[in-house]
Amino acid sequence: LSLCGALCYCELGTSIPETGGEHVYFKRAFGPLPAFVFTWCLILVVSPVSTALICMTFARYAMKPFYTEVDAVDETVEQRIAVAAIVVLTAINCFSAQLAAKVSDMFTAIKLCAIGVLVLCGAFWLSQGHFDNFSQPFAKTTLSWKSASLAFFEALYPYTGWNYLNYVAGEMQNPARDLPQAVTMGMTMVIGCYLLCNLAYFAILDRLTFLNTKAIAVDALSKVLGTSGLYLGPLFVAASTWGAAMSSLYTAARVGYAAACEGHLPQVLALVHTKYGTPLPSIIFQAICSILFCVLVNMDAMVLVFGFTTWIFFGAAFAAMLQLRRIEPQLPRPYKCPSGVGEFMVVSSILLVLGSFGQFPVHCMAAVGFLLLGVVVYYIFVKNQLDITPLRVISGFFVRLTETIFNVSRNEAM
Repeated sequence: LSLCGALCYCELGTSIPETGGEHVYFKRAFGPLPAFVFTWCLILVVSPVSTALICMTFARYAMKPFYTEVDAVDETVEQRIAVAAIVVLTAINCFSAQLAAKVSDMFTAIKLCAIGVLVLCGAFWLSQGHFDNFSQPFAKTTLSWKSASLAFFEALYPYTGWNYLNYVAGEMQNPARDLPQAVTMGMTMVIGCYLLCNLAYFAILDRLTFLNTKAIAVDALSKVLGTSGLYLGPLFVAASTWGAAMSSLYTAARVGYAAACEGHLPQVLALVHTKYGTPLPSIIFQAICSILFCVLVNMDAMVLVFGFTTWIFFGAAFAAMLQLRRIEPQLPRPYKCPSGVGEFMVVSSILLVLGSFGQFPVHCMAAVGFLLLGVVVYYIFVKNQLDITPLRVISGFFVRLTETIFNVSRNEAM
């Protein structure tokens, strides 16, 4: 599913090589309303939830060596560590975009090293003749489309990111060549790494441990490497999640900045630091939203809301690709997705969304309600440009206050 989705995004990115991703595609295929609702949800839900999830994972693994049983971990302590991680990430992003990029690259390299160690441990375990866990791999499987959709959401979450390159397609020198190559090579590497990791998990851990553990990489490494694995595992996973959180916050803050410049979000988010050139208010706003999700929402609910909302927009993007083929048949398409893939992905997205709705209607209704709220906000403040004096005064006050406190301005380019 992820590879097919990535191929669809290759066609969109090469036929419309503009920076902005889904916002650009929705606006061109369906009009400004879907584009605004996407940006609204991305800034206020999808990106903060993604950052919160990654930092909560970081906190869980960082605490693992200090507890005999993960279940004994105080959730309040876990939340505090996650919040502290978000604060540090925010500081790095605020003071230097280049440093943030370098830190992200460094931790990506550490992540690949960690995957290599884990795969080697799995291979070593299998070489010792431990094949018992593969005897009945599908025992006690629940066969229902609702459970299957939830399983897909959970499994697809690690692959999230194959659409990110489209956000900067306009900055590529040759997107027609580079975008398909980067996406296909990246997806192939990610799929290979994750499949090998899961094979290692299945080989090392028994069924009961596999289903109940909250720190699977640590348990797998500690079983093979002993005490050293108990400390090496958290170090690797914490570094991996740190880099992912850095990238998530980096991207979301710049989308929020761009949306504010278009008048789709409060103008205070369109300010940039006069010295460092970073969208400091937008970065801080994303951090605050992420912290709220860390404190107020549990991880399972966040995964569900993230997957449900994300796949609504993925489905809309696949539909936009088909719509653009119909309304703009002469549009140059250096790369064209194979026939039937777009239709398959639209149907798959619908099934995933409906399955999660049937399984967890309350969470999904909350997400749908937030989408509808975005529609209301669009018609009141964007399309009709309703000028409410108190809101305008408050907005101006926050702009002036932020300019004074943080040394930011609307006149500086990023």
